[in-house]
Amino acid sequence: MSLIKINTFILVIYLYITSISLLLAPVMNVFVAKNILLIGLIIFTIFVNNLRITRKIVIFYVLLILFITINMLTVSYKDFVFADGVNLILYSFTPIYLLSQRIVSFTYFKGIWLKLAIFFTYSLPIYYIYRQNGLISYYDIGFLSHLNILIILYSLLVIKKRRNIVMILYLITNVFVLAILGSRMVLVATVFTSLCTYFLLANKRSIKFYINTIIFFGLGLLISQNLISILIYINDTISSYGLRSRNLSMFIAQLSGSYDDFEMFLSGRDSIYPVVIEYLLEKGVFPSGFGVARNLTNGAYYHSHNFLMELMLIFGLFGFILILGVFGKKLITLFKARYNQENSIMFNLLGVLMVSFLMRSLTGTHFVTDVIFLFCLGVILSIKNSELIKR
Repeated sequence: MSLIKINTFILVIYLYITSISLLLAPVMNVFVAKNILLIGLIIFTIFVNNLRITRKIVIFYVLLILFITINMLTVSYKDFVFADGVNLILYSFTPIYLLSQRIVSFTYFKGIWLKLAIFFTYSLPIYYIYRQNGLISYYDIGFLSHLNILIILYSLLVIKKRRNIVMILYLITNVFVLAILGSRMVLVATVFTSLCTYFLLANKRSIKFYINTIIFFGLGLLISQNLISILIYINDTISSYGLRSRNLSMFIAQLSGSYDDFEMFLSGRDSIYPVVIEYLLEKGVFPSGFGVARNLTNGAYYHSHNFLMELMLIFGLFGFILILGVFGKKLITLFKARYNQENSIMFNLLGVLMVSFLMRSLTGTHFVTDVIFLFCLGVILSIKNSELIKR
């Protein structure tokens, strides 16, 4: 196996690092298992590449460590800053190391990811047993299905093969698991991301695209008009087989207006948004660093439940504008070079994964430990006009 394929396989394993660590839940703490696997993956990645490291990576982590150090020296909540800083370094190293050096292949990546998604689809009964025994959370099994759905849908839209019926079955299986057993907000993020994926990747020159769009719109309208009845029917049906769905029960309660405690539905956003917005209005021009939201809420919330607000908290208004400007410039560069196959795959995957992250950042995921965001960060750091043209 070539080094490029090995590195690409490592990158796919990184995406599933949380799901892999969950398999060890019966024998050890998942947090400990995940950190051991992350450190092991970093060590293996460095050694398999003969300790190769570029100046860009060194500069990035020197600046990051310097920022974290200054941050810790200037605030009282040093442990919050330290925790976020260490997590960001630990979780970000593998994708940034591999992607910024361009020692992976996106052509291989989508194929390996699809194979691993199929493997984890067959492994879903194990995660179901773990979930029923309280070893993992509804978010854990939901995020695994989310990862599987993204690449299976991508493959259905891009790879034109006659085995699509098999892929559709895999897709339906993961959607069913996510809808019944997974996180409600991950389900919403998956639906939204799937729609964006369809409009991004579907062949818009074909009449079939417009026919399908009209059909989807009609079905969506029909379902929305009868949503409560449909959910109640599905919930009653699965209940008759001994399955209980937290997702469906909460959706039904929320839509019927029979639930008094909306804090559960809002995932804390109604509590933290006013606090963060007030802070930003007073002190948001200049950087405040890591751990601000956690400090403002006395440890109740680890982050602001909104990626854009979190960036403003950490880097200030000017830093936020600078980051958006750099991201936009890199994205435009990649868009212009998308006619190359490798660049095209990179652009499409970046778009799909960024939508996934932004949607999930509104609920519970924090960018410092989110594998999808850190994958996207690695892609952004890898984009350089002269090198994209050479591909």
